[in-house]
Amino acid sequence: MRFFLISLTLFVHFSNNVLADSWQQAKADKKAELDLLWFTSRPFVQHNAKQELIGLEYELIETFGEYLQQKHQIELKLNWIKDKSFNNILTNINSSSKPNKFGVSAFSITEERKQQVKFTNSYLPDISVLVSSQGTPIVRDLEQVNELMNNMVAVTIKGTTYEKHLLQIKEELQMNYEIRYIDSDENLLDHISKSDHMFGFIDLPIYLIWIKNGRDLTRQNFFTIRGIGYGFILPQSSDWDIPFNEFLADENYKTKISSIISKYLGNELYQFIDSSYDREQLGTYILTKEKEIQLALIKNANLKLEEEKTYKRILLLGIGVVLLFLAVIMYLFYNNQKTTKLIIAQKDQIEIQQKDIRQKNEQLMNRNAQLLALNEDKNNLVNILAHDLRSPLNNILGLSGIMINESEKLSDDQKDYLDKIGVTANRMNQMITKILNPSTLENNNKEILKEEVNIDQLVEDLVSRYRPAAINKDIEIEVIKPLNNLTLETDHMLLFLVLENLLSNAVKFSPADTIVSLKVDKKESHIIFEVNDQGPGFTEEDKQLIFQRFQKLSAEPTGNESSTGLGLSIVKKYVKDLGGKVWLESEVGQGSSFFVSLNA
Repeated sequence: MRFFLISLTLFVHFSNNVLADSWQQAKADKKAELDLLWFTSRPFVQHNAKQELIGLEYELIETFGEYLQQKHQIELKLNWIKDKSFNNILTNINSSSKPNKFGVSAFSITEERKQQVKFTNSYLPDISVLVSSQGTPIVRDLEQVNELMNNMVAVTIKGTTYEKHLLQIKEELQMNYEIRYIDSDENLLDHISKSDHMFGFIDLPIYLIWIKNGRDLTRQNFFTIRGIGYGFILPQSSDWDIPFNEFLADENYKTKISSIISKYLGNELYQFIDSSYDREQLGTYILTKEKEIQLALIKNANLKLEEEKTYKRILLLGIGVVLLFLAVIMYLFYNNQKTTKLIIAQKDQIEIQQKDIRQKNEQLMNRNAQLLALNEDKNNLVNILAHDLRSPLNNILGLSGIMINESEKLSDDQKDYLDKIGVTANRMNQMITKILNPSTLENNNKEILKEEVNIDQLVEDLVSRYRPAAINKDIEIEVIKPLNNLTLETDHMLLFLVLENLLSNAVKFSPADTIVSLKVDKKESHIIFEVNDQGPGFTEEDKQLIFQRFQKLSAEPTGNESSTGLGLSIVKKYVKDLGGKVWLESEVGQGSSFFVSLNA
């Protein structure tokens, strides 16, 4: 009997000391423990000089423990376990059957990783930038990318999104640069800055902290990648994401979470990163921030210089006092010599600082050069608009030519031609007014003026403009409309320009004695326009480039017409402005069909 009581006592004692490992069990037991696997990732989690754990992810987890205590009265034990590497944490979490394991090491949320592990909600936007050694030229097109990077070495960490981005651009751009791997606790930016031929991806906050500390690298604005965000990882079977996501969403803790992140990134950088994620012109926004940081560094340097000048004046005043005593005693003369040497040293130091300021000014000039490059992009918009004006101008010239070739007395047809010339000229005037508006050029966007558009009238107007050009090439334009009297709430001019480009290309690239068809149909809540031709079709290589600017594809116009390679990129942009989508279906030698789908 005594033995039984002792065993029962030990069993109860042992049971009371076993901590819950699932969230459901923790709610019942009111106590639990988490195993936190981490590896050095500054400033997310790391050891300080005293070998104490610090970092924004470390403090987030500690604050999560406070949240559980306050909100659910659950006592949480945290076991911080340093793993072998960043990649090893992923492997351990993926293979773990224990639901109370967390991976803590600045994990970017990706669809690929979601197949292996479970993520908490994101606590910070994930933006990656590509940086290269100081003095590296800034690339502006794919040709410059290949020329520069094929002669450089990429630096990255195994198993990270940095590596994934490098492998992706290497494959997509068919480049052959070397990839060099470093340990995940090493500073990637240190490796890049110590060489003149290295590059790699890095998180935006880490890069901004780097330049805010007065250090410099070249950021390639060509490669800026938005991720889903940063989160903690758990086994797929874990249910601890439930309370942690509640913690992130809790209004009482949002301010505390923001304070933790601001503590390590700085409030200014944190607010910038948090607000920049959804920016359309992300590269320009980051460039502006870089300039602000550079200007702030120069301002601080100037303030420091002024402080040193004041200190120098004080020293000179002191020297004056010393000189008065030199007339009395030789010992003070010795002190004067010593002070003079000190002044010379101070002067040398000031000259060095002035040189550093000049270097900062040169860096600022480089930043201004980058802004000029952005201005070139704006000029490309003007080129696109010039292309848009070409089609109505050709209509005017074509109709004028017909009129000139007829007899001197105008027939009814000729009067009709003159009417069409007037309509076309008026259309051109509307295009110039709308597209070359100064606010449009400055903001790099289109003002969408929605109106009720009669589809029948739009198609009739469009076909009548291109029927003369088609007749000259013995091409028949066929219109297919299963439904009549269709209307659409959209920007009439942008829709007209989209269909005009597609119909113009169909006539331009079709051989004689073929049919070009324009089909309009309504499916569910969408109106779909289809432009079909019996031309040469598109190769697989063409399909990859079809909607990019200045792309010369394999097909040639059949009537010696000119082609700039801009038309389909314009179609892509305008359809996006209209809130729709455009796609191509084509096989080599079997013609092509372009589809435009808009919300009805």
